[in-house]
Amino acid sequence: MEKAKWIWAADGGEADEYVKFYETFSARSAILKISADSNYAAYVNGKLAAFGQYADYPHFKVYDEIDLTAYLKDGENKLVVVCWYYGVDTSTYVKNRAGLIYEVTAEGKPVAYSSEDTLSAKAKDFVCHQKKIITGQLGFSYRYDSRFYDGFDREDYLPRGFQRSVVVSGMPQTLHKSRVEKLKLLQPGEGVLVNEKKRIYDLGCERVGFLLCRIKAPAGKIVRVAYGEHLADGEVRYAIGDRNFTVELVGNGEFFTYFHPFRRLGCRYLQFLDECEVGFAGIRETMYPVAEESRNFADAELQKIYDVGVRTLRLCMHEHYEDCPWREQALYAMDSRNQMLCGYYAFGEYRFARANLELMSKAQKADKLLPLCFPAGVDVPIPFFSLIYIKAMKEYAQHSGDRTLLTENFRLLDDIVRVFLQKREENGLIPAFEGYWNFYEWTDGMDGTVNGELIPAVFEKSYDLPLNCFVILALEDLKEICRLTGKAFSYGEELSSLRRALSAFYNAEKGLYVSYLGKKEHYGKLSNYLAVLADPQNEKNAALVERLKADETMCDVTLSMKVFEFDALLAVDRGNAGYIVRKIRQDYGYMLSRGATSFWETIKGESDFLGAGSLCHGWSAIPVYYLSVLCPDTTVNH
Repeated sequence: MEKAKWIWAADGGEADEYVKFYETFSARSAILKISADSNYAAYVNGKLAAFGQYADYPHFKVYDEIDLTAYLKDGENKLVVVCWYYGVDTSTYVKNRAGLIYEVTAEGKPVAYSSEDTLSAKAKDFVCHQKKIITGQLGFSYRYDSRFYDGFDREDYLPRGFQRSVVVSGMPQTLHKSRVEKLKLLQPGEGVLVNEKKRIYDLGCERVGFLLCRIKAPAGKIVRVAYGEHLADGEVRYAIGDRNFTVELVGNGEFFTYFHPFRRLGCRYLQFLDECEVGFAGIRETMYPVAEESRNFADAELQKIYDVGVRTLRLCMHEHYEDCPWREQALYAMDSRNQMLCGYYAFGEYRFARANLELMSKAQKADKLLPLCFPAGVDVPIPFFSLIYIKAMKEYAQHSGDRTLLTENFRLLDDIVRVFLQKREENGLIPAFEGYWNFYEWTDGMDGTVNGELIPAVFEKSYDLPLNCFVILALEDLKEICRLTGKAFSYGEELSSLRRALSAFYNAEKGLYVSYLGKKEHYGKLSNYLAVLADPQNEKNAALVERLKADETMCDVTLSMKVFEFDALLAVDRGNAGYIVRKIRQDYGYMLSRGATSFWETIKGESDFLGAGSLCHGWSAIPVYYLSVLCPDTTVNH
């Protein structure tokens, strides 16, 4: 974009602000290049041509390239861009200045571009500066005031009250072309009215997309639209602690149709909390365009589990993989490792996974580790998540055959390993990290919390078996990465000695590994399965695994960490494949029997986390992977 400049409205720049930009040009075939902070929707001659800024960083801004030809006509064409500036750090956004940059080219020459001459104005219909939070991870909700609709999405649009824009300084001049495809809008999914008195609509299954509704309310009346995944309370549970799952529409006295592609909602149910007439209510789904590898199972239950697993992946797959579409929409290294591994088998596609891994690589912190989410302006770091990134990088290279990403980021991977090895003490073990969230899974004693605090003010030193096992697994992953890239592996002695040091956790009397040294005694299945994976040649493993399979007193491994349980079982004996399939039937069949249309965050479902349990969570799609590799009687259609 040689002539384009970063611009914004002259009187704007405050958090939670919408600005409209207006431009005209003549061309019958043209390309739009566009980038924004924080989000955009571009309309050409009244039709939505592009939406959704890729999640990026202030130091790594990404632009989209859109072919506008299908939207153009002879003579003058109108381009309207609506931008939403977030301006507040969240788990899905890093605060930057408000800005838009674009260029329209025809036959390789610019025919329109952002500059001081671009007309702009703060939007009145998209209500600015409400700063109403849905969740701290997700960020702002919105209010749309239909009284001030100005026809911006109509072909005959003429802006009123617009002024020349101002150039925004300090924005990046180097932009990177998006590595992923643009999201696609699907046909509207209209809800069915299931409670007339409470105005509750059932979408039929979990859906992710943009609110689409037609309502009538008195002029100036605010209608709150709640969205959620269940009706356990007889209505949509929209207020959970400080979370508020509502968006707001303001009536104008007549029926109006609302649809604008900014904030994705993840839900099954919609409820209009305030008095209004509803013509229709639904969600227009948006998904990443990827072909599915159709797998046909002879067993109907396994087929259903596989299909719902793939659906769960798709619902958590937008500009990047996300943990859950309802509550957070955040990219995590641990969660996305499960999703990528499943995606290789569900889609046979690698570009999307590569873009996720590259996005994570841009976020290395001063401590050489990675943050909790990407991109994120807030951070509550979990140490072992950085180690899982190494595993995800290795698996990407193994499945795709592309080793360039490993070469480009080898220093980052080596840095991560060094951070952990430099913390080793005289006993050969690595202590827990002070000032970090020492989380492993969502079970008592393993979630790293102390009296509800993620990072306790008073640190209790300990040696955590899971952490030391994850370091060993990361060293093994790095060893394989070195083989794939032709580099020398420098940590052979560290790997061997750390593996030997694990014996300190073994309680011969109980025949189990204790989860921690230095804390209250705790025995967990996850800890023990990790010990099996970290020391695969240990002669105790076969008996230990049989003990774990039979023991019903210890807490079961949670859905997110089943990969380590299942991999440990297979490492000891491939004959455990049948047991794994039975476990999948047990857990995932249970969810299906309770009406699940996507797989849950934990087996407790919506009741977990004080009523904030997600019923669609990407990390729980792992049956897609295990059923693909453990059920040889399937047929695959590409």
